[in-house]
Amino acid sequence: MLIQSAVLCLAMNIYHEARGEPVKGQIAVGTVTMNRANWDVKEICPVVYAPKQFSWTSLQKHPYRYPPREDRSWQRAKTLAQRIVGGELKDVTKGATYFHAHSVKPAWRHTFERTVVIGNHVFYASR
Repeated sequence: MLIQSAVLCLAMNIYHEARGEPVKGQIAVGTVTMNRANWDVKEICPVVYAPKQFSWTSLQKHPYRYPPREDRSWQRAKTLAQRIVGGELKDVTKGATYFHAHSVKPAWRHTFERTVVIGNHVFYASR
């Protein structure tokens, strides 16, 4: 049950943060989440739902509803999450624990080292 819940939390994060990105970008968002959780399955859901960490969990509307079952992006996010948790997909971000879309310029970006740009996202790790 723990692994199933962790996979769903990770899939929700991938879906809401990167569903329009190439697969590599979706994997990158998933591995950032895992890096924050120190690749500990028990920590995935707390990382995803920590206050003000991901844009979709900070929305005013209740963000916790699952996407429609037939949504292809949701199906892909679940598959990728399962493969990441299962250890089949490795970190493509060079240890990143933060990211943002190109369209925003968060003040914290200067605090970290930029590791990679994938799709519409810029990834960062601690210096």
